[in-house]
Amino acid sequence: MILAWLLHVIYSTVIGYGLAHCFGGLSPAISAISLILGGLIGLRQARGFLKTNRDYHAFVFAPGEAGGLELVLSVLILYAATRHFMWMLFPLEFNWATLSLNNYGDLPMHINFIEALANGIHFPPRNPIYASELLRYPYGIDLYNALWEQVGVRLQGHLAVVGILGTLASLIFLRAFGGWAAIGAFFFSGGLAGWEVVRGQPLADFLHNVDWKNLFLTVFITQRGMLIALPVGLFLITSFRRHLSGEAVLSKRQLRQLGIVWGTMPLFHLHAFVALSLLLAAVALEFAGWSGVIKFLKSRPTLWAFIPATYFVLFSTGGLQKASVVRFHWGWVSHEGDRMRFIIENFGPWLFVPLIIAGYLFFARRKFEESVRRRLWIEFLVYALMFIFFYNVMFAPWEWDNIKLLIWPYLGFARLLWVVLDSGSDQSSQGRLIGNFERPIFALVLFFSGMVTIAWTLQEPVGRAGTLYLMGELASTKGALADVPKDAVFLAAPSHLHQLTYFGMLRAVGYEGHLWSHGIDARDSIDKLKRIMAGDPDSIALARGLGVTHIFWGPLEKAQFGDADLPWMHLLTNVSRVPGFAIYAVK
Repeated sequence: MILAWLLHVIYSTVIGYGLAHCFGGLSPAISAISLILGGLIGLRQARGFLKTNRDYHAFVFAPGEAGGLELVLSVLILYAATRHFMWMLFPLEFNWATLSLNNYGDLPMHINFIEALANGIHFPPRNPIYASELLRYPYGIDLYNALWEQVGVRLQGHLAVVGILGTLASLIFLRAFGGWAAIGAFFFSGGLAGWEVVRGQPLADFLHNVDWKNLFLTVFITQRGMLIALPVGLFLITSFRRHLSGEAVLSKRQLRQLGIVWGTMPLFHLHAFVALSLLLAAVALEFAGWSGVIKFLKSRPTLWAFIPATYFVLFSTGGLQKASVVRFHWGWVSHEGDRMRFIIENFGPWLFVPLIIAGYLFFARRKFEESVRRRLWIEFLVYALMFIFFYNVMFAPWEWDNIKLLIWPYLGFARLLWVVLDSGSDQSSQGRLIGNFERPIFALVLFFSGMVTIAWTLQEPVGRAGTLYLMGELASTKGALADVPKDAVFLAAPSHLHQLTYFGMLRAVGYEGHLWSHGIDARDSIDKLKRIMAGDPDSIALARGLGVTHIFWGPLEKAQFGDADLPWMHLLTNVSRVPGFAIYAVK
């Protein structure tokens, strides 16, 4: 049962989080207890939801004509997901590589987090890429992987299994939320870029120069929190919608359970929690008006979600100090003068989707009952306003990160398109706008670009995959770390591909791009690092000021700062026994 696994992830992670705080860090016993208890709780709760929601069962596709299309799309997606997640971290010519180049920057950071947590780092954990601060990044999914790491499952194994199961869960709940349109909208997004093959261009990464990229490749695989945030968010929205519509009324216990799951979402994905909370309130507005929103804010799910959500939001934002990154930026990542061209190139055929929905709701209004038509218009306006808002108000230092918020109203439009084209599918109206012949044509036009992009990534990886680590350098680094404590804080080249990330070691200053995108102002620390690596006379004092316990000097440092004989090297003890990989202890 995929829902049981999804709830197992939530509860295992939360239990592990709580126990690690109580006992000062993770241990094999804590990890085993968390996984077992989370599995039992998840299985028990899933059984209750599955009794009243048959759509939540795996491999149960929508009955009727649209089921065949859903099946074809799902098989293609599961094949692509299996290929990508099985080859997320794989050996290639004496290197560790990743199949998706989009994963080149983020995967080492997540490996760093997973291994640091699995090393038993003291809780609350320090940030492995900026050790002077606590880790405020929503690291729930990395903590879940760390539980498996501690009980003996290999890194490559649990990364693959969690990714594939997260894909299956997303397929199930995308189908429950918006049928074939929602499935294709997420996994086969891509605007106009992929249509270049129709003009005779060879298969290539056509999305390289656009920003609304394929969501599966650039968000789902790389932003690991989405593996849980997407299916859980859709599960919550669908469950509340069916409850308020009377289709599947939930008990008080089930409403409490939904509230707890909702409240833990900021631990996994803060952006998703923001969008999800707005959408849940919108569902209440849709079915009961503004009085329904007020009632929803006082409801059992909201009360149970309030305390955990408040805690995780305040912790992740440093007491809302990082809220200062929220700002207005007209047109998302487009530039003045080419905004219309940007919209056309990035969204392509999807620009017509809102027009189709609005036109059908207006001109074919007799096909809908008045109450149903009113709800659909409210839903349409909610998605439109959310998209416009998140298209112009940024919630992260890097504007592109707002795509994590734009995903949700985008999927909402896909759901409404499904309602319009296959309106009998969710009993919202009478009859359908399209039939067996037109449905695949609609799907092909909307999903073709994304299919082309994913097809390109499934080619043989030799010469195309991203090399992350050299196995020889990892072996040497492991030997050099033999006499270094797990809680050591390193000063090293601020590269996202540093060998220390593979072993979960703490760094005083990590990759500048990650620090900036996480809202960390590390300019002063980076300046001190450069001074130390240049041989500043006050290097040792500067290192101590950064909280450094060891300075790493290996191939990356020599390549970036030169192979110079620096004064502090003669004042500090080299605790490494491996030639070419020096580790100087800062006492």
